[in-house]
Amino acid sequence: MTIRAVAFSKCRCGKERGYDDERVAAKALGRAQAKRDRAGARKGTRRGLCRENRFYQCDYGMWHLTSQSRTEYLGAAG
Repeated sequence: MTIRAVAFSKCRCGKERGYDDERVAAKALGRAQAKRDRAGARKGTRRGLCRENRFYQCDYGMWHLTSQSRTEYLGAAG
């Protein structure tokens, strides 16, 4: 079994992982969620694990993963 990584690059906004398009970010989100779920299953609980919920586009046009929900973001932004 080989694990294929999702290609990312450093974004000009300062975040380490930036994805070029929405499709690649969606794929990375799915992989990150699966990784967190497997880690929680090994541990016996997902308590305390940070889990990415969505992706967003930054001002520089790249896509990033975040654990912040859209409701939390809109509350913080508004």
